[in-house]
Amino acid sequence: MLTRDNSMYKKMIMTKLQGINEIPTMLTVATEIDRLTNDPNSSAEGVSNVIKNDPALTAKVLKIANSALFAGTQRIVSLNQAVARLGYGEIRRVTIAIAFLNSFKSLFVDYEKFWIHSITTAYIAQKLNELSKTNMPSDRLFTGALLHDIGILILDQYFTTIYKKIFDMSINKKYDLSIVEQKILGITHAEVGALLLKKWNVPDQITDIIYYHHQPQNSKIAQRDTKIVYLANFIANNRGYDNGTGTFHEQFYDDIWMELRLSVEQVPEIIESVQNDVEKAKQLLKLGGK
Repeated sequence: MLTRDNSMYKKMIMTKLQGINEIPTMLTVATEIDRLTNDPNSSAEGVSNVIKNDPALTAKVLKIANSALFAGTQRIVSLNQAVARLGYGEIRRVTIAIAFLNSFKSLFVDYEKFWIHSITTAYIAQKLNELSKTNMPSDRLFTGALLHDIGILILDQYFTTIYKKIFDMSINKKYDLSIVEQKILGITHAEVGALLLKKWNVPDQITDIIYYHHQPQNSKIAQRDTKIVYLANFIANNRGYDNGTGTFHEQFYDDIWMELRLSVEQVPEIIESVQNDVEKAKQLLKLGGK
């Protein structure tokens, strides 16, 4: 089966992706939250009213707002309070994370390892953005980093049989997953993730990060953010928090470190932040996941 012409697999995958029209409810809500929290004229009440459209999302947001991650002296009992405590930036990050945590199934990919890697990468990306001397506001950076590997879950969910063989081959032979995907399927998880989310009208800046997160120098729209996600992904993997494959992209582009104007002296601070990010990821997964 694995010797079939990869153009046949690619055609099959592209046809299937074109047919996935139904957007999970939580994602629809999260997309609207993303729009509102980027609108200077929006209000906490307006954001709260959108979250209320999904009772499951509401419950998870309140649970997280009252968790050790954001604990205050007063218990949060309403969405308005949750938005006030977390702030627009964090409410956007939390709702988007919850939405994706609950919108894709994991059949053979390790769900916990995958999402701890993804959430950790997103928080590391934020840290790198803060430390970079090219620091620029980037509202889409967290989401792009969170979803950089979402194509893995899409392939797991919709092409389970063939993708399990590819996944196992990557693990057992220590091959780069993207190389095995390209050789056998004619398409990689980065391309699959970007194509489906683009079809679902996810902003181009995010799909660009997803598409090029292994080749950031080729990014068309968000090259700086894509380089940050590439570096965050590399750091998460090297600290032992991989996406469940046990292998990762080995080639490293040295120029990225210099282009982001990060110094060697900042490495200890970045490494120290990783463990905090992992704990944050575990809590978010525990409270906001399935």
